[in-house]
Amino acid sequence: MAEILKITTPLVNKNSQVNQNKPVADPTVPFHLQDIPTVTKTVTSGEILKQNTGLIQRENADTVLTNLLKDPAAAVSFMKNIYVLQEIIKLLPVNNSTVTQEIEQMFNALLLNPDDIAAEMARQEGTSTIFRGELFNFLRGLVTRGNASPEMLGGVANLLKAINSLIGRQDALDAVANSLQYLSESLSPSKALSEKLAKLSQEFRGQDAQERFAQLKTQAQALLKEVENSILFSPKLDKINSITLYNLSRYNDNPDFFKEAVSNLLLLLDGQSRREFASLIQSFRDGLQTFAQRGEASKIMEMLTKIIGRQAEEGASSAAIAERVEKIIYSLLSSPCHFTPLLHFVVPVEFMDLKSFAEIWINPNGQEDLRGRETDQECSHMLLVFDIQGIGQFEVELYVIGKEIQLSVLCPPAYALVFSRKAEQIAKCVNGTSYQVREIRVDKLERPRSLMEVFKSLPYKRTGVDVKV
Repeated sequence: MAEILKITTPLVNKNSQVNQNKPVADPTVPFHLQDIPTVTKTVTSGEILKQNTGLIQRENADTVLTNLLKDPAAAVSFMKNIYVLQEIIKLLPVNNSTVTQEIEQMFNALLLNPDDIAAEMARQEGTSTIFRGELFNFLRGLVTRGNASPEMLGGVANLLKAINSLIGRQDALDAVANSLQYLSESLSPSKALSEKLAKLSQEFRGQDAQERFAQLKTQAQALLKEVENSILFSPKLDKINSITLYNLSRYNDNPDFFKEAVSNLLLLLDGQSRREFASLIQSFRDGLQTFAQRGEASKIMEMLTKIIGRQAEEGASSAAIAERVEKIIYSLLSSPCHFTPLLHFVVPVEFMDLKSFAEIWINPNGQEDLRGRETDQECSHMLLVFDIQGIGQFEVELYVIGKEIQLSVLCPPAYALVFSRKAEQIAKCVNGTSYQVREIRVDKLERPRSLMEVFKSLPYKRTGVDVKV
């Protein structure tokens, strides 16, 4: 039988241990500043910002908008991810299913022929903003006048808010319905609460939702309270609750808001301006039903939406596919906004069995980026980032100042010499038009540049909004 180990007591005498409690300070002894402990770490502004934006987790804060500014080829990499996703789907055991074949057809429809590039870019540009047309050109003229009064600026701002509330009503209702549906699915173990949420979600999608909004809003607020009291309530559902309440607040059911905004602006106008504005606002009212359609839809964005929607209906087949779909959604959500106020185009092309994934950023007010080289002429600043299959990534930066062009081409190191020899040929082609080439620079692409490096005005635009509420 194995010998049992003997466990001995520690050599340290328990009675010899001294309690190291700090002595209580004598209140009669004077207090000296040099006795206070040193500050080990100050509270940074980042920590204060994080405290004030508790809905944004730190691991997610850098994934959408911040990374978009850091990486000018963000959409290019996401478009490439779509085709990696396509290859993954081909390897799935359900390759011969109807769903997979349908998604494969959608993937193939994403690629453009070179002849279709201009039309697709026009479609994407047409959906970039709804504030276009004669009415909004008229309003821009009012605020850009040198003698525009604060009352005039406020009147235009109120009208824009009223227009936005009119055309955004259905979007707000759909957003609330989607949030309620998500809450219903997340709380499926609680059948009674889940059924209430699902039913209310359908009511927000109903044709009479706008007429019943006040009643539906009260029901939604009561249900969200029930969700908070549920045992299944979690921090993630807390965020969905907050988003739902925000979308409810977006809906303005005041029927007189638009009329009052128009009347107030009319009082500030006189003569010909008043008659012109009255005619434009009447045309806007007549076309309000079709106004929010924003022209012909982009083929690429329509296909991406269908692919993502089909994947969501069927559920992710694997964690890898779910992650890639999530990244693609982030890319679509981060396209031009107040954070990156640039025109943005995504153009995947197939030519002679080669695939190219291109992204274009345009600042039509390019003089903002001419730091130290200001000009009174009209200036456009463009960045083209494209990846050609089997060749590599290119960056083309273009300034169009009046009728003069400054061109910078950064290409894969192995092709730098080849493209530098084409510079003179490119200049001759351009000079045959109404434009003239001032400078062409060809160099190696050592690393992708960030949007803030290219568009110098972006860091200034991101510092805040100078308005009074």
